[in-house]
Amino acid sequence: MTSKQQKKILVVDDNNANLTACKKILKSFYEVYPVPTAVKMFELLEHIIPDLILLDVDMPDMNGYEAAGRLKKNDTFGSIPIIFLSGRVDPTSELFGLNMGALDYIHKPFVGELLLRRIETHLSLIDSKNKLEERNNSIEELFKMTHEIHEPSNTIAEMLGIAMGTDDLGKIKDCLNKADSASKQLITLINGIQAVYNK
Repeated sequence: MTSKQQKKILVVDDNNANLTACKKILKSFYEVYPVPTAVKMFELLEHIIPDLILLDVDMPDMNGYEAAGRLKKNDTFGSIPIIFLSGRVDPTSELFGLNMGALDYIHKPFVGELLLRRIETHLSLIDSKNKLEERNNSIEELFKMTHEIHEPSNTIAEMLGIAMGTDDLGKIKDCLNKADSASKQLITLINGIQAVYNK
């Protein structure tokens, strides 16, 4: 994976050993930004928007659940995917985290290869979802533009019909001018459709 393709992952954990371990595991595949507190996370988010946040649950001052709640309420940060990392092993904590909208809940101590695989899976799913949304938006745009073709097409047919049914040169000229204008509008729409289709 080249540096241009590397996604940004923000790791938030008050345990320095966990931060070091995460960075070591992930740095060959992602741009990793380790921070020791949720407060520092919000400071860093003013400068970078990561593709994923690995968020510890049990931290002083602001725990992971509180931080996630603040993220979700923020228009800028609310769509950033979150994976909780936690030493808690009770199902209630895990369910609570997932109900908050987290992608996953990974127990510590984690296995490096499994952490990588789960991150890769989630990021791939997000990419696929984004591509599908882009494709759907393009289809909607194409559908709208194809409907817009009818008006200039009808104008051209109408003006040519009028021009062919009269001997009045002034009227013929006026109809041809209107047909010409409509044909230019039609060409613009067709070019737009081709641009959307070729995205």
